[in-house]
Amino acid sequence: MKKTINWIFMVLFAASVSAQDIHFSQYNDAPLMVNPSLAGFFDGSHRIALNYKNQWRSIGNAYNTYAISYDAPVTSNAAGKSGFLALGVNVFNDVAGDLNFSNLIGNLNIAYHLRISDEQLLSAGLYGGFGQRSIDQGGMMWDNQYDGVSGYDGALPSNETFAFQSFTYADFGFGMNWSMIHNSTNMSSNDGLKANAGFSVSHVNQPSFEFFGNSDEKLGMRISAHGKAQIGLGGTNTSLIPTVLVQVQGTQKEIVPGLMARYTLREQSKYTGFINDAYLSLGGHFRTGDAVIAHALIELNDLAFGLSYDINVSKLANATSGKGGFEIMVRYIVQNKTRSRTLY
Repeated sequence: MKKTINWIFMVLFAASVSAQDIHFSQYNDAPLMVNPSLAGFFDGSHRIALNYKNQWRSIGNAYNTYAISYDAPVTSNAAGKSGFLALGVNVFNDVAGDLNFSNLIGNLNIAYHLRISDEQLLSAGLYGGFGQRSIDQGGMMWDNQYDGVSGYDGALPSNETFAFQSFTYADFGFGMNWSMIHNSTNMSSNDGLKANAGFSVSHVNQPSFEFFGNSDEKLGMRISAHGKAQIGLGGTNTSLIPTVLVQVQGTQKEIVPGLMARYTLREQSKYTGFINDAYLSLGGHFRTGDAVIAHALIELNDLAFGLSYDINVSKLANATSGKGGFEIMVRYIVQNKTRSRTLY
């Protein structure tokens, strides 16, 4: 047999993941990956977020996923009567396996948020960008490179005549989002009622993959639907945040319901502004058929730090001993100087 077991596994693994998308457990803090219409949808003037996920570490070099995003309103008065325009950019990369199977994606997002009442917005967004898939062929091991005496010798020729092709493709998508805020000081406060729901369609052009030069495989459209509410509990300093994400891509389906409790650690000073607000959120999510996710988030004025851990409950749990992996998020929002409502 000319190819090693590692090579066979790599082919099967690459084929199974090449047509699927990167995802984060803390998807609410990777909004541009979920829906381009969420660009600029926050209480502030600039937002930057960093995400890192390490998955299935117990079975070897599986997944390391990195993402960075930036978005901001671009009109001079984001609290204007009619609405406002926003732009965003996001780059993320997924690296897996001994052969460093890489999935690099970069997108530019544009969104418009239309004010349909004093308490509601209707948002629409588009994204356009690129994707690149690649494999490090230097990590491949072939039977011709075993000399029968000292074992494997990478200096020996493999005598294989084909080569993988890294390839780049164009990618486009769109989305919409509805949101409302009622009896709340602003979007980041812990009072009143806030809610949003939306959908997006990614990879509408269904780009082709060409790893082997003659493949007719295409990246299937991904259809996503999401919802989130923040319900202030009257007479307390706590709110409940139910969330849900549903994504369908080809034969793959992902359903992630969740619930967080958000506790006010410290309120901002209403007079001096010297004391900043702080919140702690604890809860979890369930990715059906795959993982239970424990999640903690702390918000300290402009900064937020999120930590989650996936506990594997799928068939892969036997190989991973239930160890799905951890995820870290860091978010920074530049607040408006007045600290007044931005979107409403």
